[in-house]
Amino acid sequence: MFVTVVAVLCRLSGAATGSCVEEIVTDSNMSPEMSLMQCAIGAQAPLAKWMGEHPIYRTNWRIERYKCVPGHYEVKSHA
Repeated sequence: MFVTVVAVLCRLSGAATGSCVEEIVTDSNMSPEMSLMQCAIGAQAPLAKWMGEHPIYRTNWRIERYKCVPGHYEVKSHA
């Protein structure tokens, strides 16, 4: 099954509307062995690593939540 990992990131100082964005972090095309269950259980560490290495999100952002979505996912809002 194809699985997409989607992070919802929010600005630390963002009390305003629109201060959160969705980003596709990875999908099972990049990590073919990932199942929906593996994503739900083990996505926290890869998400933290991704965020620490990302040029935009490594400072002044936090991961509000993440979701593991079966199939392809269309991002609803970008930074």
